[in-house]
Amino acid sequence: MNTPKAEIAQNIIKNYFLEETLSHLKPQQGLSERYQCRAQDVTLACKLTHVYGKYHLAMLHRQLAMSEERITYQQAERTAEMMNQITVFRSSPSDFLHTQEESTDESIDTYKEFRLLVEEYSDEQFVPSVVERFCKMVYEDEEHFIFFKPFCNLYFSVYADALLWYQQGKIDYKTFCMEFQELSWMDGKRTPLDGRRLKMYIMSMREVVEAYKKYLLFANNRKKQ
Repeated sequence: MNTPKAEIAQNIIKNYFLEETLSHLKPQQGLSERYQCRAQDVTLACKLTHVYGKYHLAMLHRQLAMSEERITYQQAERTAEMMNQITVFRSSPSDFLHTQEESTDESIDTYKEFRLLVEEYSDEQFVPSVVERFCKMVYEDEEHFIFFKPFCNLYFSVYADALLWYQQGKIDYKTFCMEFQELSWMDGKRTPLDGRRLKMYIMSMREVVEAYKKYLLFANNRKKQ
C-alpha cells in the first residue's frame, strides 16, 4: 500500500507525464510536426543514455588498465568493509581487485557492447560516427552534463528503458509511472522521484539532446561543403 508521500510523488510524475501527453511521445503517423519532433527527441535521449553509459564504462576500465597504481589486498578489505557498513549491497575485497589484464579485457568487451548498441540504434538522426564523437566530448567535458554522467548507468538508464518500453507498447501507463523511482543505498528501499529530481532528469535530457543535435548539424553542414 502506497504511503501518502509515495502517492504525492506519483502524482508529481503523472503531472509531468500525463497519459494524454505520453501518447504523443510515441513516433507514429498522423502526429503534428511539433509532436513528431518531441517523440524523436525522447527516443534520441533514451538511446544516448544507453550508449553513453557503455562508453563511459569502457573508458573507466581503460583508465584502470593504464594506471600504474595498484590497490593492495589490505586496501581492498578496508574498502569492502566500509561499503558494507554504509550500503545494503554486500561487497568483498575481490570486487575492488583488478589486474591490468582484467581491466583491459573489460574495456574491450564494454566498448564492443557500445559499438553494437550504436549500430542497433542507427538511423537518420542517430549517426554512429557523430554519436561516438559526441560520447567522447561528454566524457571529457568537466563543466557540463553534471547529472547525466554519474547517473546514466543508474537511474537514468531505468527511466530510458521505461520511456522506450512505453513508446513501443511493452508496458502500460501505470507501470511506466512506477519505473520512476530511486533506490536507497542505505536501506535498499525504493522511493518515487520527487518533483525536484524529476525536473533534474528532464533538464539533463534536454541538455544532452540539444548538445547532440549541434554535433549532428555540424556534421551535416560539413558534408554539404
